[in-house]
Amino acid sequence: MRFGKFKILTFIIATIICCVLTFITLAGAGAVDEGTEGKGILRAIALILSKLFYVFRFPTHTLFFDFMDGSRFFIGLFINCIIYGFVTERIISLLKSRQISK
Repeated sequence: MRFGKFKILTFIIATIICCVLTFITLAGAGAVDEGTEGKGILRAIALILSKLFYVFRFPTHTLFFDFMDGSRFFIGLFINCIIYGFVTERIISLLKSRQISK
């Protein structure tokens, strides 16, 4: 099983999508922390987003929590987005190479 070539455009698009999702979940987590998540369906959406933030902040904020303050908080989130973008690109490459070989 061979991976396809690394596609920089796929990597950039995946990283940008991950950054947008990370920012949205950060806003949801902030709304829940501040108690401004609203009522009804908006509250449910904010709670789901706040829980998803734990996924998007992995691995830097989970492994290096004591060091994530100030500007390093956002740098850590950006590193996570790059990691998720790379993993997404490799998964897409693997799926495409499997599809071509069949």
